[in-house]
Formats: sequence, C-alpha cells, structure tokens
Amino acid sequence: MTETVLTLLAAWGALAAAAISPGPNMVAVASRGLGSGRRAALTVTLGIALGGFFWAMLTAYGLGLLFEAYPMLLRALGLCGGAYLAWLGFKGWRSALRGGGSEIAPKASGGFWGDLGYGLIVTATNPKVALLWASLSTFVAGVTETIWITLIFAGVSALVLILIYGTYGLVFSASRMRILYERFTRTADALFGSAFGLLGLGMIIRSVRPV
Repeated sequence: MTETVLTLLAAWGALAAAAISPGPNMVAVASRGLGSGRRAALTVTLGIALGGFFWAMLTAYGLGLLFEAYPMLLRALGLCGGAYLAWLGFKGWRSALRGGGSEIAPKASGGFWGDLGYGLIVTATNPKVALLWASLSTFVAGVTETIWITLIFAGVSALVLILIYGTYGLVFSASRMRILYERFTRTADALFGSAFGLLGLGMIIRSVRPV
C-alpha cells in the first residue's frame, strides 16, 4: 500500500508540474479569461479536467502496454510535442517583435457547451499532454490494478487540473490583469514565447537522446 501511495503522489506531482508550465491548455484558459471572463475560463478548465480524467483512465488501462511494445512511438510523440511548443515559442517572439498575432489573445465564449467542448478538444489534441500521460503510463500501470485505485487516480488527477487551470482562469479573467496584459502584450508574448521555446527544445533533446 505504501508503494502505491508513493507512486500515485509522484504521478500527481509530475502532472501538477506539467500543468503549471506553459502549454496549449494554459493558452486556452487564459484566452477565454481575457476575452470572456471568469465563467468562460472556468468552463474551459472543467473541459480540460474531464479530458484529464479520461487520459488518466486510458493511462491505467493499457496505454503503457502500447509504448512498451512500440517505444519509438514515445520518441515520435516527444518530437512532435517539442516541435509544436517550439513553434508556439517562435510565434510568441514574432508577435513580440512585430506586434499582433499573439498566441494568448482574448477569445469570445462559445457558451457553456462550446467552452466545455473546447477544453476537451484542446487537452485531447495537446501533444504535451499526450507525452505526459504516455510517460506516466508505464509508471502507474503496476499500482492501478483495481477499479477503485484507478478511479482515485483519475479523480485526483482531474482535481489537480481544476485547481491549477482554475487559478490561471481566475488570474487572467481579473479586470486588472486584462488591463496589464493589454498594456504589456509584447513583453508577455516574449516571456511566454521564451517559455514555450525552452520547453519544446527540452522535449526534442530528451526524445533524440540515446537511451
């Protein structure tokens, strides 16, 4: 039991660290917060958390077996995810230098179901998220052997995502934050562009490094 608890805590810690760092999920929540306020941002967050719940269930049931059988898929996923984040970094710096085309830009709400679906789609197609869950799959597969432990793992994972992205949503939907972002858009683009670029480069390096 102790090993199970420690393994799950380590997995949730890795999930929290990945969620805190910039990526498409954060962009989706921040953009809705800037453009449509707290409710829309939190609804997108709920969609991301639901997506995280299903990713966690998939992780517990067989995703690790796929990557054990075809380890090159994990490398390919890392390269694709790294390239995508590097592209976001390039766009951020281009926007900082030229103005316009910011990755984090105010976006209108699509209503409750539209925002919920948007959060689900973003996290389902996010290569950074896919690589994270693929990496965790072989790590937690040995301890998620019962349906109850699997449900606890998935439920707490969703809660971690709600807490982190919900905080992003509240921050970016605050009126003062919106004013500051409008005033310092180019600076923010440079900062986020640097973060995206460094994360992407790190993912690419880890993917091409010999085992």
